[in-house]
Formats: sequence, structure tokens, C-alpha cells
Amino acid sequence: MPWTHRVALLTGVSLGLALVRGPARAEDTDVLARCGTAVVRRGDLESVVLRLGLADTAEPSQRQRVEAAILEQLVDDRILRAELDRLGIQVTRPEVEAAVARLREQVAGRGLVYENFLAASGRTPGDLDKQVALEIALDKFVRPRITAEAIAETFDRNRRELDGTLLRVSHVVLRPEAGGPDDVAAGMLERAATLRQQIVQGRLSFAEAARLHSAGPSRRTGGDLGWIGREGPMADGFASRAYGLAKGGVSPPFASPQGVHIVTVTAVQPGRIGIDAVRPRVEKILAQNLVRGLVVAGRKRSPVSFAAGVPHFDPAAADQPVDERRVIVEPGE
Repeated sequence: MPWTHRVALLTGVSLGLALVRGPARAEDTDVLARCGTAVVRRGDLESVVLRLGLADTAEPSQRQRVEAAILEQLVDDRILRAELDRLGIQVTRPEVEAAVARLREQVAGRGLVYENFLAASGRTPGDLDKQVALEIALDKFVRPRITAEAIAETFDRNRRELDGTLLRVSHVVLRPEAGGPDDVAAGMLERAATLRQQIVQGRLSFAEAARLHSAGPSRRTGGDLGWIGREGPMADGFASRAYGLAKGGVSPPFASPQGVHIVTVTAVQPGRIGIDAVRPRVEKILAQNLVRGLVVAGRKRSPVSFAAGVPHFDPAAADQPVDERRVIVEPGE
């Protein structure tokens, strides 16, 4: 897979989401966010909502979180473009035309009519050209930085997640009571935070907390879930938190579709997989980190501001997983 596609998929700056152009109106009331001289307009966000089939999202808090996530990626798109321009990374018209020609061939190879494919995606040819130019520029930024030394450093920093290390984990999971109110996530997170504090302070063992408070069947065994790998059997959100813990560590509470969890690692079985066997994964992690670093640097240079009433993630928690970030809606004057 070309670097541009790897980077795009990892950062959300992909053909499926970024560079969606809504109606370019001049009124300030149409602007949702500003980053430097660039703006994100309501039409940009609404186009993505329609494309992803999210227009009928009924629950207000869920709709706000969806809009905040889309807005975050649209802002990152603007910041990436500004940073690539600042670095002087140039993309020529022939490079864009060659990439679009390859895309046409790929679409035809799938038995599709290119014009229908473009129309179904909600893009104009101009939109697509600009997106392709961004991906080519990202490729030019990333490729020279994927060096043997950088790959080795990335593998060492993420060794436990890459070398086949297994973890034995336990968890406490809290779930809403049947027939209770729908919006109980905040209360469960607070309750889980209190339990974690009791465990960390030694006032309650993890196994006791699971037996007394967990809603999962593993409560009968003190919360023990057995051995897990980075790629399964647990979901990525669960595994990523477990693999960030040392033996005996206790995670902060986090939410999943199954409830609110606290996780601990009770044993570690070191892996034996070498860097050569997982090089593509290491390169993807490195590419992701490089692009994310570009966005972080750009946000420092061009602080982002949001219009009143626009749902957006708390910028003070930018390093937290998206599903844990608080959505803010600033009131109007």
C-alpha cells in the first residue's frame, strides 16, 4: 500500500472524509472553526454527515460527539495543508494528473464508471484533485523519514505491542441497570474512578472490587479474563489500554460498548517476534506518529477557535482517546 494511503487511513485524512467542500459562503455565521487563516464551514461538516449517513442520528449527545469527531478531522486537514505549505513541499500538476489516472484505472478495474464513482462520493473533480495533492504532499513528507534508524526506534518504543507479548488481565465492568436512565455514562465513570482510587490506595484489592461490583461473569474469578494478545481476542480499545500498563498497574476508567471498565495486568509473557516479521506494522505506526506530530506542531503555531454553539472536543485533552474526550459547546453571548 502506498505511503499516502497508509497515512490517510491512519489520520482520518482520507478520500472518504477530508476535503469535503460545502457551499463557500462569506458570512461569518457559516464558519464553525478557524485555524490560522483557514476555516471550516458548516457546509463542510454537513457534507460529511450526509455522506456517512449520519443525518438521522437522533440522540443529541451522540450527534454532538459525531459532529465533534468530524470537525476535529476537518480542522486537522486544514492544519496539515498549512504545515506542508510552510515546509515548502510542492506538488506539481502532472503528479496529480498521474495519480488521478491511476485511480481511474483502479475504478475501472472494479467494473465501475469513474463519473458515477465520483458522484456517489459527493466530490467534484476539483475536490478530488486537491485531496490527491494532499496525499502526494504527505507522501513526500513521510517517505524520507521512514529510515532504518527510525523504524528500529519505533519498534523498541512499541516492542510489547509488536513482538507477540501476551498479557493476563482482569477487569471490573460497570453497566447501567435495566430500566434505568439512558444517560448514565458520567455516573458510571465517577463510580469507576472511586473504585480505582480504593484499589490504588490499597483499601480494596482488584479481585475484591470485581467480586463486589463487576457486572461481568468474570466477577466470579476476581475479574480474571485470562491471556490476551495485542490483536485479540479483546477489542482494540480494551487491548490498547491494557498494553499501556505495567504488571500490577490499574487503568483509569474507560468506556466501551460493553460498559465502563477498569483493567489491571496480572502477568506478562514476553514475545519473541523480531522486527523483520512486523516491519509493515512498524512503518504504519511511524507514519502515523510523523503525521500526528505535524498536526500537533501546526496546532501550536495556529491555535484553533470554535464558534459559539459548535460541538467540539476539549482541546486540553487532545492526547486522550477520542471516545474519552469531553465534548464542549460554548454558549453564545
